[in-house]
Amino acid sequence: MSTPVCFAISSQVLELVSSEGPPHTINHPERSGIDLDITKAVLAQLGYAVRLEFVALGRAEKLVRTGQYDLMAPIFSTQDSKSFYISEPIVIYKPMVFSLARRNLTPQSIGALADHSVITFQGAPGYFGAAFRKMSEQAVYRESPDMSVIPQMLVKSRYDFAVLDQYIFYYFYRLKDKRRPLTLFRHHYLIPPVPASVAFKDKSLRDSFNRALVQFKHSAQYQQIIEAYLGQVEKEMFADKGRGVSWQNQETGKITDFSSVAVPHWQR
Repeated sequence: MSTPVCFAISSQVLELVSSEGPPHTINHPERSGIDLDITKAVLAQLGYAVRLEFVALGRAEKLVRTGQYDLMAPIFSTQDSKSFYISEPIVIYKPMVFSLARRNLTPQSIGALADHSVITFQGAPGYFGAAFRKMSEQAVYRESPDMSVIPQMLVKSRYDFAVLDQYIFYYFYRLKDKRRPLTLFRHHYLIPPVPASVAFKDKSLRDSFNRALVQFKHSAQYQQIIEAYLGQVEKEMFADKGRGVSWQNQETGKITDFSSVAVPHWQR
């Protein structure tokens, strides 16, 4: 059943379909997760209200492509197609390798994790390529179907490394206390970031959304949405700013500098 989301009086209600994955997408009428709150806020500025529908992973794209819904989020494709138009990124997903700072571990590649113990989410090798898959076959390796336990497993030193999206990691780590210290963790930038966008069935609406999104990303509200789920973490999360953060493709050897997308605009 669709859950209405109320804004100010609107001339039109848009049907937005998604799949639940906290803190990015949450099945809640008001606190709907980072991705959906950003999407709703931008659309509200354009005079639209949003009605949310949550479906099984993988169904949302088909529902928009067939015209049954107006838009979906998030989408990780960057290519437009007929009746399926991709916005500029609303947020950057940051798959990250975490360790405890006191351990002073310094892996230079995903392959270096093979000599250690690693915990990650279920199905991770399917997302991170051949080098990660090979590592998973050599390391003391566990995939947890419950992502909420991963930060605590690292805190308790049950594993040397945890691999998880940065926002997901800190969301669960700080679920009950948004002020929990972050200095005990070290970030290892071994996996490239992934832009997350919104897909629209209407091109003109996508274009209007993009124009409004540019301004919204530079507003205090954008940061407030993120901090509502994670607490004030950005300065600590990106303490590596200025070190030339980069990622090397372990299969091709190509080095990509992603400092400019990894660091949010208010830290640049």
